[in-house]
Amino acid sequence: MGSLFAGRLAERGNEVSLIEVSGVMIDAIEEKGLRMAGLFGEKAYSLPIAPADHYAEAFELLIVFTKGMYTTAAMEAAKHLLGPQTWVLTVQNGIGNVGAIEAFLARDRIVMGMTNWPSTLIEPGLITVPGEGEIKVWAANGQASARLEAISRALDEAGLNCKLDPGVEVSIWEKLAFNSALNSLAAVTGLTVGEMGDRQEARDIAFAIVDEVVAVAKARGLAVDANYVRQSLEHAFANHRQHQPSMLQDRLAGRRMEISTITGAVSRAGKTLNVATPVTTTFANLLTIFDNSGPVA
Repeated sequence: MGSLFAGRLAERGNEVSLIEVSGVMIDAIEEKGLRMAGLFGEKAYSLPIAPADHYAEAFELLIVFTKGMYTTAAMEAAKHLLGPQTWVLTVQNGIGNVGAIEAFLARDRIVMGMTNWPSTLIEPGLITVPGEGEIKVWAANGQASARLEAISRALDEAGLNCKLDPGVEVSIWEKLAFNSALNSLAAVTGLTVGEMGDRQEARDIAFAIVDEVVAVAKARGLAVDANYVRQSLEHAFANHRQHQPSMLQDRLAGRRMEISTITGAVSRAGKTLNVATPVTTTFANLLTIFDNSGPVA
């Protein structure tokens, strides 16, 4: 996703630098550029790329794309790039990322949001964008500002269909419900999206998780639309049949799964708000066991 945003912003003439920790990714982009195929055509962008400690000057805008369990480490590595005028944008999956960022930057300079843009990594340095998406953002402190509008406008002018949405937290939780259901179930069962949709037992579990996440969101005062999330699941079951959700991909590859800001976050929020989440909590516990057991044999 970071490659998509970087490429589109660079296309519009913005000065973009990439912060990356993977040596393989750094070498590929330094050699061939950041390459993009799909919706926007075949493109290649020559952009600076390096670990955070290779940069010295403060950034105007820092966009965080790490998985949630790495947010704090990423911000720690980049904290010397946060100047008095630096703003930070997060459109990461899950919840809790704003709080992690706030440990390094005042909340009034944090923009939170969600995106459903599809972006697939084909190989290091090459992504494909199979279709369209959108971005919704709003200030973490709830206040409109000229800087917030400028950030949204830059993303929109880059062709990323960005709009300001004071109710973006609802969209974040609706995506959280979707991800909690599909990612958790796929990672535990090993099923693709279509295979889950074909099994009534899997469907029942997925919708039970959705109902629990929605209940927690409503206890937080958010008007999350359960029917919208269910319809999104049905669309995925029918149209993304071969897709392996990211949490399953991570488990199969022996990588850490994004539990703490998705399923685990829902379980913790439920306990805080006295909302029962037995199915979600069970899956969070199972995933934590898997995460601590190494790659699938």
